Amino acid sequence: MVVLAILLPAVFGTLLLLGLPRALGVWGAGLSFLLNLYLFLAHPGGVAFGVQAPLLPGAGVYWALGLDGLSALFFLTIGLTVFLGALVAKVEGRFLGLALLMEALLLGLFAARDLLVFYLFFEAALIPSLLMLFFYGGERRLKAIYTFLLFTLAGSLPMLAAILAVKALGGSPTFLLEDLLAHPVKEQAAFWVFLGFALAFAIKTPLFPVHAWLPLFHQENHPSGLADALGTLYKVGVFAFFRFAIPMAPEGFYELQGLLLFLAAISALYGAWVAFSAKDFKTLLAYAGVSHMGVAAFGVFSGTPEGALGGLYLLAASGVYTGGLFLLAGRLYERTHTLEIGRYRGLAASAPGLAALALFLFLAMVGLPGLSGFPGEFLTLLGAYKASPWLAALAFLSVIAGAAYALTAFQKVFWEEGSREVEDLRGPEWSFAALAVAALLLMGVFPGYFLDGLRPLAEAFAKLLGGGA
Repeated sequence: MVVLAILLPAVFGTLLLLGLPRALGVWGAGLSFLLNLYLFLAHPGGVAFGVQAPLLPGAGVYWALGLDGLSALFFLTIGLTVFLGALVAKVEGRFLGLALLMEALLLGLFAARDLLVFYLFFEAALIPSLLMLFFYGGERRLKAIYTFLLFTLAGSLPMLAAILAVKALGGSPTFLLEDLLAHPVKEQAAFWVFLGFALAFAIKTPLFPVHAWLPLFHQENHPSGLADALGTLYKVGVFAFFRFAIPMAPEGFYELQGLLLFLAAISALYGAWVAFSAKDFKTLLAYAGVSHMGVAAFGVFSGTPEGALGGLYLLAASGVYTGGLFLLAGRLYERTHTLEIGRYRGLAASAPGLAALALFLFLAMVGLPGLSGFPGEFLTLLGAYKASPWLAALAFLSVIAGAAYALTAFQKVFWEEGSREVEDLRGPEWSFAALAVAALLLMGVFPGYFLDGLRPLAEAFAKLLGGGA
């Protein structure tokens, strides 16, 4: 089943690239979402729906895929976000085809149970992302691509060295996840192996100061918001720290834990501070993403079960509300041909449905109780406090700042006096709004249902690290 879930968007994406109608892509995204929803609802616990076949058996590489509770949750949020984008983004068929191909590669990344297979998906997911930027991006897209590739290369080469070293130095017979976890790298070698992973995953989180590629990347992406929503889903650094880097070289993590906690707290506060002064929607959401990923990373780096549980849940939830906000920004651009926040003003009078959707998405972002952002933020800060009360207080300031920048942006766009009128939600946008709000409410009101599959993984992670910092 997991192979079918990966192949389905890949097949529809390929058909769109060959010139078939865009409507086919919407059906493909919808079917992919329904299949991923089924996999989440039917998940029995443990690692399910798996497949394992030799890829390079002599080198210990296997085509190993499967879903645990964490992967199943990300399958659900990826499928939902891509379907929402397919419903409303005004893009041509080939653009949507690239988006579906990227969805397939992201699903493979989260399902990978072999470290080298994970690396292949991790790098391959860059290709459709860069093609969307190259063919459909803004005037400075080449600079954005160059900057992104520079950072990616700086992380990918040390990561590849770490992948080869973790098997050789740990003594694992294969690159399968269970074998590598049974043979962690120890002593001084663990520091260098973890450092190789940490650089790549910090860039893909992103953490301060290796976040500099992100704002320009979002600013130059197509204004529809679809590529940006996929970029939000590709912030896989926190997941990769939790799944691979820390468990495979825990002694190396111990040596850098204090620094990583500090960088995560600084990322959370710095991102919120810059977002508050942002002049356009994409810059605001880019730095808001840096802030939220800093909070999520802080939870995982705390080494506590609450922190890890909250950080992973926040990562999944942010894919929906941040992706939804990027798509909302695309709808505003379609109506006004600008992303500058100060150019809107007073839109609630003519577009109350659009304003209500924006309010739900912004309130989820700031962590209002009852919406999807709250459970993750609460658990993350609870675990972070156990690890470092002072740094947790610093991270908490970012939550306060988040409320300031999000609600200020909402007030400027929808409530400040202005004479500008725009069309309200129309056609498929109502379905987009209904699905997005339903997801925000379900993840906020019934978090236990989504957390059940994550809890055993978070507890095992904390036990591996001794329960905390």
